[in-house]
Amino acid sequence: MATIKDVAKRAGVSASTASRAMHGSSMISKPTRDKVVKAARELNYAPDFNAQNLATKASNTIGVVLPVDHHEIFSNPFFLEMIRGINQVCSQNGAMTTLATGISSEELVHNIDVMIAQGHIRNFILLYSEKNDPVVTRLNHFDVQYVVIGKPYQEVNRTSYVDNDNIQAGTDATQYLIDHGHRKICFLYSDLTKMVQSDRILGYQRAMMQKQLPSILLGERFENHAAGVTALKKFFKAHPDVTGFVAVDDMLALKLQQVLHNDPDWKVRQFSLIGFNNSIFSDLAHPTLTSVAVFPQRLGEEAAKIVMADHPADELTTAVIVPHQIIERHSVHPIASLK
Repeated sequence: MATIKDVAKRAGVSASTASRAMHGSSMISKPTRDKVVKAARELNYAPDFNAQNLATKASNTIGVVLPVDHHEIFSNPFFLEMIRGINQVCSQNGAMTTLATGISSEELVHNIDVMIAQGHIRNFILLYSEKNDPVVTRLNHFDVQYVVIGKPYQEVNRTSYVDNDNIQAGTDATQYLIDHGHRKICFLYSDLTKMVQSDRILGYQRAMMQKQLPSILLGERFENHAAGVTALKKFFKAHPDVTGFVAVDDMLALKLQQVLHNDPDWKVRQFSLIGFNNSIFSDLAHPTLTSVAVFPQRLGEEAAKIVMADHPADELTTAVIVPHQIIERHSVHPIASLK
């Protein structure tokens, strides 16, 4: 007896596209639907009625996978902006979204198992890219379609993704400080297992190397004020002449700013700061935070368009690069003004 995979193979489309076409999904074009129906007739394929109901449910649901770090998710508006972009595209196409979360990698993988086995969800969007991610391994195991927001660590040419050019963004942010006269610039990061942070560091290092300036890195989460003060005291003891910071995202930059401004000796030095993501909090900081806008809502929209599109089985993967832009505010000072 023929299966939906047999139909898909004959029609030259993926199994998920064939299933959507057989169940009248509005996301499938008429030529593709006709091709799938023709293949089904040639193979005498007849879907089970109960399975059809389940398939219809699956065809209209996109699984959105959030990273394990809940603290980052709910404190950083970047993720909410991406989800808003995804929901907007899905809503326009009559599709629904459901979130996959977990307080550990094991729990997140388990929840995805349930979504695939019981919810019959065959399309996912990952809001992050991490090294050795068990979620990616699981999705590949089930042979479901997924799109990554961020550059994938493995099989870049076989994975559809949406991203910014984070290496260039890191270079541009660093060059912005260099153009303001800074020469001793530190890059502040929190987690190098995340591709976005690794790429932005590479961009920073490229800009510093081009000007024959030393690379200075600081890994710190600023999980509490006391720990932040201790970390900065140790840092400035080793690097007393640093005048500017490129922080890997706005939230980390704002935490650094708070610690610096609470110490009278550090505050008077007027360190220059630039972050990433152009968070809504950037305008509320004092001084307001210069930031690199990466347009997270657009990232979400583009990812949703890819995952919902009609993809032939032999189609090449899709990569969309969303541009970035430096938003100038008041946290970067010309080096001549520093005392």
